[in-house]
Parts: sequence; structure tokens; C-alpha cells
Amino acid sequence: MISNLEHQLGPFPLRVWGLIVNFAANGVMLYGAAGYLADGSRLPLLGLGGAVTISCLVLLSKPSRGQ
Repeated sequence: MISNLEHQLGPFPLRVWGLIVNFAANGVMLYGAAGYLADGSRLPLLGLGGAVTISCLVLLSKPSRGQ
């Protein structure tokens, strides 16, 4: 489990990288939802995007420590 989301990884802390991954997963989920509603395809992308989004929400919901 991630213990410190404020740890620097490159130019950004882990929390920022998590938000970037969440943003990309939301895009994948919307792309999958559009395909699923249009012609019934892209259900795996919809599921993958939803799973990654929920994972990011669970991991990033840990409050930051005040400084």
C-alpha cells in the first residue's frame, strides 16, 4: 500500500501522478462508453477505465498531512 503520497517521483509527487493516471483512465472509460452506446463494442475499455478510475479514487482519497 502507498504510505506517502507526497513522496517526489520525478518532477511531481505521487498524488499528482495518480491524478494524471485518473484523468487518462476517465478518458479511456468515456471512449469505451461511447463505443458501447454506439454499437455495443469497446466494453473491455469501459471496464478497464472504470476499474482504474475506482482504484485511483480509493488510493488518492487518503488525506495529506498538514505541514
